[in-house]
Amino acid sequence: MTRMIPVRKIKEGAKASFYEAKTSCSTLKITIYNGDDDYPVRIAVEPVGNGCLANIEAIGRLVTLLLEMNARADVIIEQLNKVICPACKSAMVKGDKDVSLSCARAIAGALDKHINNGDKDGRKDEK
Repeated sequence: MTRMIPVRKIKEGAKASFYEAKTSCSTLKITIYNGDDDYPVRIAVEPVGNGCLANIEAIGRLVTLLLEMNARADVIIEQLNKVICPACKSAMVKGDKDVSLSCARAIAGALDKHINNGDKDGRKDEK
C-alpha cells in the first residue's frame, strides 16, 4: 500500500491566524496556517474547558489532511456544516445564541472566515 504524500505544505514563515468559537462544552481555539499559495493547509484546534479532546483533534487532523491533499476548502466547510451536536443545539434552543451548533461547525466557520477574509472579529494574525 502506498502512502499519500501531501501535495501542499506550510509556507516557510507563514503567519498563523487565530480564531475562537464557543460550543456547548468549551471554547475552541482554532489556528490556521497557510501554504505556499496563501491557501490554508493546516488547522490546529484546542478546546479550552471541557469537550472531547480526541474528537476535536481528529477533526483538525482530518481537515489538515484534506487541505494537504488539495481538497477544496468550500467542500470541507459544506460537509462540516452538516454536523449538529445535540448538546450545542440544546444550548442554542435555551437561548445561548453565541454557541456553534457543533465543534465541526465551529471549525468550518473559522475556515470560512479565513478563506473569505471575512470580518476579523476574533481573529488575530501573528508570525
